[in-house]
Amino acid sequence: MSDGNIAILQEFNESLVERGEIRWDLVDEDVVVVDHDIPDSGDYRGHRGFEKWLVEDWGSAWESYTLENERYVSSGDSVIAVFVVTAQGKGSGVEITARNATVNEFRDGRLARVDYYTTEEEALEAAGTVDRGQA
Repeated sequence: MSDGNIAILQEFNESLVERGEIRWDLVDEDVVVVDHDIPDSGDYRGHRGFEKWLVEDWGSAWESYTLENERYVSSGDSVIAVFVVTAQGKGSGVEITARNATVNEFRDGRLARVDYYTTEEEALEAAGTVDRGQA
């Protein structure tokens, strides 16, 4: 099932990165997002919570940003997505480039949980995965 989950996540991420569109048909209605980079943010639940996290809370900190999907690592039924973020801070103008990762879980062929980490190593550890260099 992990190959199917990788394909779902690739399709979701490509739509987001290339067209700025959230493919809601690939996201479970009860999705949970936990951002381990935003202290005390709590969980974001459902489609509205997902959008609030992505657009209002995470996205609002940046004047502009780009995401470059780098690779996917299978971990049982979960998929770790590794990507490079280049962003310019809103107000400060400071530009950052960082390599971040998410651990993604699926339910019935849809994205059901996203855990966002500031490093690939944190995501791999959280998923209990030994990196096998899968793309």
